[in-house]
Amino acid sequence: MTAQMTIKPATAADQAALAEIYLIDRQREFPWVSHPQLADFDQDSRGEFVLVAWIDGQRAGFCSLYRLANFIHLLFVSPDFRHLKVGERLLMEMRQYATAPLTLKCVIANQAALDFYAQVGFEIVQTDEDAVPPNYTLRDTRTEQYVALVDLNALTHHHFN
Repeated sequence: MTAQMTIKPATAADQAALAEIYLIDRQREFPWVSHPQLADFDQDSRGEFVLVAWIDGQRAGFCSLYRLANFIHLLFVSPDFRHLKVGERLLMEMRQYATAPLTLKCVIANQAALDFYAQVGFEIVQTDEDAVPPNYTLRDTRTEQYVALVDLNALTHHHFN
């Protein structure tokens, strides 16, 4: 039986579980983050729109968007739910809330994340070697999945008589 995934906007009830996913993933995968804490999630996602992926009644991952810049700030998947396309589904859903192609930053040393983003349509548009840690800025190329952009294109190409 295939796991059923649903994507929903986060609520206050999700905070503790999302903070746990964020902490565990950064402890395991982000050696450049010194002393990650549970409280980091609240601080790092403040003011952002957050979507949560649910599989079989459990929070499998989340994605946060800084709407003013169409910038994906956080995308994290619980280790228990890797390789189930959680990140891809979160990005597909987040495209529905964006008003321009999404951008994000990815640490140059994080090859697994870079491979993932390339697979789901993001391309490197800028390199910042001076950042700590050095990172790339990536931009989404799958603009056909953006409701707002498709609607705008339809309007601008429609000729009124």
